[in-house]
Amino acid sequence: MWERGHDILYICYDNEAYMNTGIQRSGLTPFSANTTTTPKGEKSFGNLRTKKPMPEIARAHGIPYVATASIGFPQDIQRKVKKAFSIKGPKYLQIHVPCPLGWQYAPNKSMDMGKLAVETGLMPLIEYENGKLTAVRKIAPKPVEEYLKMQGRFKHLLNNPDGIKKIQEIADNNIAIYGLKMEAQPAAGA
Repeated sequence: MWERGHDILYICYDNEAYMNTGIQRSGLTPFSANTTTTPKGEKSFGNLRTKKPMPEIARAHGIPYVATASIGFPQDIQRKVKKAFSIKGPKYLQIHVPCPLGWQYAPNKSMDMGKLAVETGLMPLIEYENGKLTAVRKIAPKPVEEYLKMQGRFKHLLNNPDGIKKIQEIADNNIAIYGLKMEAQPAAGA
């Protein structure tokens, strides 16, 4: 689809599973998440695969604009949609949208979930233009455990330091690859 060069904005609504078919694992389901097709159990810790790097896959097609967004930052979504429409050719925008039912958290926490995914480094907010990384949302990284403990789909990991460590490594890798970490600010009066 992307290699045809059509002037279309492709939006990926990323809720990290196939929610409309009973919370089944998808290519965007995170490592160790409990779904109906990758259940946690005595011999399983949920999804065994890491989330597909869809922005990188889109970028590999040489399209002029690739970006990610989160419902935790609605003005950022609006800005990126406007920008995408101003660019000729195929564009890809992946919008991270937490799902209360599938992720097992209180619905009034959706905005908090979206923000925390970004603030841990698990959902980097990035923009590529013509293959070059042009913008990232800088963060003061929070531990992934803060994010995981709010969701029933990761409840089985809370007493599994190795599982949490693996997910922290995914976040740390994102932080390093995209340069997400804020520079330390000098102390007042320094």
